[in-house]
Amino acid sequence: MTRSRISLTLALALVLSVAVVPRERTAAQQKPGAPEALLGSALHQEEAEGNLEAAIAIYKKLISEKGVDRALAAKAHLHIGLCYEKLGNAEARKAYERVVREFADQPEEAKLARARLAALGGRDSAMRVRRIWAGPDVNIYGAPSRDGAYLTFMDWPDLALRDLATGQKRRLTNKDPRSPGFEFVLFSVPSPDSKLVAYAWWNKDNFFDLRIVGLDGSNPRVLYANPGVEYLVPNDWSPDGKNILAVFHRGDKGSQISLVSVLDGSVRVLKSFSGEAPQRARFSPDGRNIAYDFPQRTGSKEHDIFVLAVDGDHETPVVQHPANDVVFDWTPDGKRLLFGSDRSGTMGAWWIQIADGKPEGTPELVKPDLGQFTPMGFTRNGSYYYGVETAISDVYIAELDLATGKLLAKPSLATLRNMGSNDRPDWSADGRQLLYLSPASSGVWSPRTICVRDTGNGEVRELASKLNRVAWVRWSPDGRSLLVSAEAGLCRIDVQTGDFEQVVQTAFGWTAVWSRDGKAIFYHQWDPTTRKACIVVRDFATGQVKVLHSVAAPSAYYGGLALSRDGQQLAFIVNDLESGPRVLNVMPASGGTARELLREGRPLMQHPAVWTPDGLSLLFVRQHGPGDSKTDLWLISARDGEARKLDLTAEGMRDLCMHPDGRHVAFTAGPSRSEVWVMENFLPATK
Repeated sequence: MTRSRISLTLALALVLSVAVVPRERTAAQQKPGAPEALLGSALHQEEAEGNLEAAIAIYKKLISEKGVDRALAAKAHLHIGLCYEKLGNAEARKAYERVVREFADQPEEAKLARARLAALGGRDSAMRVRRIWAGPDVNIYGAPSRDGAYLTFMDWPDLALRDLATGQKRRLTNKDPRSPGFEFVLFSVPSPDSKLVAYAWWNKDNFFDLRIVGLDGSNPRVLYANPGVEYLVPNDWSPDGKNILAVFHRGDKGSQISLVSVLDGSVRVLKSFSGEAPQRARFSPDGRNIAYDFPQRTGSKEHDIFVLAVDGDHETPVVQHPANDVVFDWTPDGKRLLFGSDRSGTMGAWWIQIADGKPEGTPELVKPDLGQFTPMGFTRNGSYYYGVETAISDVYIAELDLATGKLLAKPSLATLRNMGSNDRPDWSADGRQLLYLSPASSGVWSPRTICVRDTGNGEVRELASKLNRVAWVRWSPDGRSLLVSAEAGLCRIDVQTGDFEQVVQTAFGWTAVWSRDGKAIFYHQWDPTTRKACIVVRDFATGQVKVLHSVAAPSAYYGGLALSRDGQQLAFIVNDLESGPRVLNVMPASGGTARELLREGRPLMQHPAVWTPDGLSLLFVRQHGPGDSKTDLWLISARDGEARKLDLTAEGMRDLCMHPDGRHVAFTAGPSRSEVWVMENFLPATK
């Protein structure tokens, strides 16, 4: 295209994009000095009078106006660049770069600024980090297509695409959440040619299979399904698009880095691990190597990074450091490995040069302070996308009169340490100590520190733990041990030493409760023989397991279990996915028939119920309405199911815990939010 045609195209685009003040507005309506009036005056000087210096002065005055609209400011900066360019002034480039850097949310102006930078023989060279998606519907367990057009994500329960230019979404699967069967998508990653998506799907048989579908929703198919692989994560595609790189979790049989053929679903295991699994694995652009991270030792909170040759010829540690280092991705040219590290005190983005699968030089910091991140992936133009967890969660303590339902003391923070990041409270049996979890470092999957708050003086101390990724924690009745859910399953931690032993292998995050004598635990378990989810009790001394209750698909247990203070009654919630409601049940802890206490559709019961100390009632949380984060605390009689609202409302109330005095309630509250961000223009210029 010739320079004259470029100029004509640009001029037409500018005419269409600039919001000129309508001629019919009166002088009274258009106050002298108002941003809109200044824009009109500047445009007149620029286009009608040809007085470019006067136009620049007015544009700058517009920008300096307090509270000026971003759309007007972006136009002013763009036109400053246009005026400088006509004057032959080098300041034009700076003006265009500022539009691109600071006004990416104004697509027309940013696009035109990039076009002018290209026409000037330059490129948009300013590194920037910008948020591209925020709100309650954001999901960060997908990845961008390599062409930068789409982002895959979970739109519960389906796989969906978000158009990165328009913000529109489109579902690729269509599972009706009200239909029979508890199924949903979790992780997803588009193919190198941006035509297919690989994704993990929790199927009706209660395990994850690997599926692929076209980006237009065509030709969905199950590529790999094996009940022996309880959990799998598609991490990447081979550069030629013929294989999908996945991490298989086989329960007590360990884990594997595997390649799954897109042609026939056949599997080639690249590396097996006896215990824990890699968090993330990525193909090098030439297809010869795979980078992955792995715990430095069993139960370690810190990871190192390795490069494994696909042909099995060699494996090399490329990042070994006392810090926690996790794989992001290879840069598109394959010369560097981008990774996350907390070696500087907070989790940031770093990279290291790689040649022939081996590290060269020392790591360099790219971007500090990423926050609670989840890596997503590169696009071909070198932009890197990642998710940020912005959930606010704090532990609160409130005082209530359960007889009247009145609030005696408003909720107050249990601790001021790590505000916005604490959760999972649990009172000790004597009520003198409050247990909770707090982040040990940044990251959605970051380790958690076990903290204890003294009820008397409010002092907080940390308990030793040699476990990684603790999901929740509970006091033993005698206060000498902790029951936790970790990557290793349900484990018992010695409070004094931090040593742990595995009690039973379960899925990460599944909840359990101690028996009142501390000699057994109650927990959820999947029975592969009957294909049912069960509630079981396990005796520590004998190892004997007894099934107390079970449900078959499409029903499933929702949340955890609650044992009455006398140890005689067990309460739990069942999600009846066929008919829609959630059902609160009570049954003898020794076994027997479950009794339905409450059945409701919407507003829904949220999270597990908890017993009052007298064993006569249960507390539970009820959502205001669909999509509403406001929640209320309710009390229900265990005898007749009569429920009444108490005088306590909070945003996202969860993790209820009742003090032995029957008055103080500890809980977690705070909104759950995620965002998607992109780092641009940070790669070295290609020589």
